[in-house]
Amino acid sequence: MTAMALVALLGVTDCGAANGATAGWQLPQATPAPAPIAQPQDVAYPGTLRLEVDATDAMRGIHRIHETIPVRGMKQLTLLFPQWVPGDPVPPNVLDQVAGLVFHLGGKRLPWRRDPVEQAAFHVDLPQGAQEVDVDFEFLFPSSRAIGPVLSTPTMVDLQWQSHVLYPAGYYSRRIQVDPAVTLPHDWQFASSLDGATRVGDVVRFSPVSLDVLVDSPVMAARWMKQYALSDDPVPVRLDVAADTESGLVVPPEALDKYRREVAQAYKLFGGQHYDHYDMLVWLANDFGPGYFEQSRSDENGLPAAFFSDPVRNGRSLGFPFHGFVHAWNGVFRVPATMWTANLNIAPQDSLLWVFEGLTMYWNGVLNARSGVASREDALRDWESTASAYASRPGLQWRTLQDASEQVLIQHGNSILYPEGRLQPWPDWQLNTLDAYLQGQLIWLDIDTLIRERSSGLKSLDDFGRGFFGIRNGSRVAVPYTFADLVAALNAVTPYDWATFLRARVESVGIDTDLDGITRGGYRLTWNDQPSVVQQASETKSGRAGLGFSVGIDLNKDGEVTSVVWGSAAWRAGLVVGAKVLSVNGQPYQASVIKSVISESCADRPIELRVARGQTEHSLSLTWEGGLRYPHLERVPGTPALLDDILRPRP
Repeated sequence: MTAMALVALLGVTDCGAANGATAGWQLPQATPAPAPIAQPQDVAYPGTLRLEVDATDAMRGIHRIHETIPVRGMKQLTLLFPQWVPGDPVPPNVLDQVAGLVFHLGGKRLPWRRDPVEQAAFHVDLPQGAQEVDVDFEFLFPSSRAIGPVLSTPTMVDLQWQSHVLYPAGYYSRRIQVDPAVTLPHDWQFASSLDGATRVGDVVRFSPVSLDVLVDSPVMAARWMKQYALSDDPVPVRLDVAADTESGLVVPPEALDKYRREVAQAYKLFGGQHYDHYDMLVWLANDFGPGYFEQSRSDENGLPAAFFSDPVRNGRSLGFPFHGFVHAWNGVFRVPATMWTANLNIAPQDSLLWVFEGLTMYWNGVLNARSGVASREDALRDWESTASAYASRPGLQWRTLQDASEQVLIQHGNSILYPEGRLQPWPDWQLNTLDAYLQGQLIWLDIDTLIRERSSGLKSLDDFGRGFFGIRNGSRVAVPYTFADLVAALNAVTPYDWATFLRARVESVGIDTDLDGITRGGYRLTWNDQPSVVQQASETKSGRAGLGFSVGIDLNKDGEVTSVVWGSAAWRAGLVVGAKVLSVNGQPYQASVIKSVISESCADRPIELRVARGQTEHSLSLTWEGGLRYPHLERVPGTPALLDDILRPRP
């Protein structure tokens, strides 16, 4: 049937009707949007929420929560399940681990309904004269990492309050008071930065606090725990360790000495603190975590059982818990204004993540070296690794570092299908939040060396640290900041066009990664065909072949491709992550075979690969003439060794 015949058949009489309307028919209309959730106001919630958590079913990871919520004078109650922690750029809280939600009023069950738009909001209509509503639900911890982070096992628990509370909409988190308590498995011990703990049997009650302080104060609970003092001056800093066995609680004295020196070096850097006590919480178990979060008075670290007892395997990671400690200044006390939100259901904006995380990563590494937690050589190798990984970052040709910082929010919509985040097929081309962490380090190294150079060694980034993060010594009230505040603070140390400097690095496309801090620091990144001792040891131990700097591919011991560099020879040949290399120039795959072939390759003699993807096999030709390439950080004779100065301990 022709278009004209169809028009005649339908009785269309004009152009508007031909575009969709017909005689007697009406185009569909959108359903009106439901009423929005009340926006948070900076007013006090009338009354105190009573919150009781039953954590005794640790064997199955089932926590039972009971709340009593004052509702006097209300006709409807809207409760929110926290989705974000202000000042923390982590993926959203897991809503589908909430189950068994029931509301009661005076023993009578009340129906509830989920908001059709804000799925973490629950509405309950209240009868006239209602005074208090009782709420019961369970939070169900994953028992396997295939499901999600394992934060509850038969011997230990990381109780994060944001997963154990529903709170009223329409109020700032700091204006909602909560009276918390937890019932622990029999004879378990606990640690927390919450104040006023009193224990009767297995029930632990804490002093009433605001909701924002509550979610900022997780509880470590375990069958076996031990506490170590790291500092008492000016306030207590403690290392709280939980382990699967009592013998696993032992922390070597030399590790404790290094930790104590790092606390002291942090005080020399920042010149003050913003907590009245600090608890570094460490869970040691191979089946626990991952759990890495930071708060104003504590941080959470899920680490391998042998983290302290096996220095050969874990020695270079010894300073990991101090990442959260640095955040007590950078990110929790001084927080980007766009990341400080009124309540726990407003997503933070991560535009300054290169400060929040990049500077924290930078100072964590510097403090590790200054305290002896890491050696100077290890610190330089870390900079070598980061600089070489970012020496060529193709994604910067189309995307800014600032935009890449928003990747957590971009992937928010995938949280149901991918509760732990979705992996990217081409991360060096797509870029992601990790770039703000790692590339951010290089930006701050550039800033540090530039300040030192322009001030003839009289000033450094340490001066910025004291002036920006060390203010209001002893205060626990967050101080948000903007990009303009950051620029002003840098100018107070060393006058310079810092706004242009920073925007060129975080808001521009088509730029090269900032390696000026390396060269200004008296070192250079070079390449040759021999891996360093550390690189060789890593590949020998794992059996992998790290060929990313030559043909642009990494393979595990079985020949499976684990990464492909966008635009590389391997990329041009058609290799992808997940493919398995079966043979190289007719020889069965081995790491030694492919390295030998690459070292002898030339443009007119392609490398022939036999590759499998699933049940399908095919052949690929890879052209490369650059041989093997490995990065090395070398000292430049006759130049100021600013990198060495940065890593030197402060007296």
